[in-house]
Amino acid sequence: MKISCRNLNLDIKAPLSKSVFHRELIINFMLGARGSFLDDSEDDNDDIKATKACLRAFGKTDSDTLVLNCNESGSTLRFMIPVSLAVKSSNVKTLIFKTKGRLIERPIKELADCLAPFGVKIIPDPDANEIRVTGDIEPGKYVIDGSVSSQYISGLLMALSCFDRESLIEVEGSIASIHYIELTIAALSKYGINIVKEDNIFRVPAKTADQVPDGNFEVEGDWSNGAFLLCLGSLIHGGSAKVTGLNMESVQGDRAILDFLRLANITYLVEGDTVFVQDSLRNGIRPLIEMDCPDIPDIVPYMAVTGAFRAEKTVLKGIRRLRIKESDRAKAIEEMLSAIGGNVILEEDTITIEYIDKIADGIKLTSSGDHRMAMAAVLCAAATGKDIELDNIDCLDKSFPEFRKTVQKEMVL
Repeated sequence: MKISCRNLNLDIKAPLSKSVFHRELIINFMLGARGSFLDDSEDDNDDIKATKACLRAFGKTDSDTLVLNCNESGSTLRFMIPVSLAVKSSNVKTLIFKTKGRLIERPIKELADCLAPFGVKIIPDPDANEIRVTGDIEPGKYVIDGSVSSQYISGLLMALSCFDRESLIEVEGSIASIHYIELTIAALSKYGINIVKEDNIFRVPAKTADQVPDGNFEVEGDWSNGAFLLCLGSLIHGGSAKVTGLNMESVQGDRAILDFLRLANITYLVEGDTVFVQDSLRNGIRPLIEMDCPDIPDIVPYMAVTGAFRAEKTVLKGIRRLRIKESDRAKAIEEMLSAIGGNVILEEDTITIEYIDKIADGIKLTSSGDHRMAMAAVLCAAATGKDIELDNIDCLDKSFPEFRKTVQKEMVL
């Protein structure tokens, strides 16, 4: 990775929110919309392509087995298991979810335990990289452990909304990433499906005969990738970033990047749907940045790199769930920052990063096959001002394929 223009001033529209896009696609399909909205677009990231492919598959089989390719998308898999059980035709007896990469290793047990009382069996086959699902779901009361993934609950909310009787979802324990569940509730409410939350219980109403959506919907900008771009603008030597298309009222949890920027004494300007940030080194080095991150695992790598160059010490707490993402992001952050000359203390639920004042030479980094870590490596190149060798940049296509095209004139990736 080579930043050929050290005064890089980016003007980028945030890509569409992957989280919102998944939900809109699924809800429109479940409510009866058909048509071109399920066709692939050249701007689609790999995860959105996976969800579209799964939804298209329902119209392509008269067999008793339906194969759904989730690629590496955890959202697609965890949403589509309950959704598929709700919308599949009666002749389909077996669902086979194909996976790639580390997806087969990521948690699914809590969803399996939740659906087992209804006769559903979820059986992973690591050797074949697939998950076999049999059974059916129906309206009723579902009890699930909410501490591992919000995607289980979101998938159930969408699936159960297509039945003609009310259902209840009772969540045991804490709820991980509640903002993502709020995104699902907001998406459903657009189509007249009003979820009621009462403490740890979600009440899903019976389906009504409202107007069928037509597959035309708008998707707001993505705060996860917006966070990456804002950190990039703050780290580029003498550069800046103007990021448009960001909803300042969004319930996306990764909007918390603005809280981090304030803690890091990084000045930003907001005008409408645009956020502007520039090289923040002139603002000085903070003594301490400390932030709780249990609900924002996707942007912790960006905050870790930014903190390493903007504070004497950065302490990021609540990072346990980073270990079950596309990579073990907690370990990957430690290895990446150590490779560029940093001192990192990694504990079970906390990562502490000291200011990097001496940068290593001949830096070689690994993305660990994880799009978020590939973006973190781009931040390292910006912060150090050095050319960096990265083993895999293609994994960026999982969530932000537009990035390389947008900056190819100024950066060599």
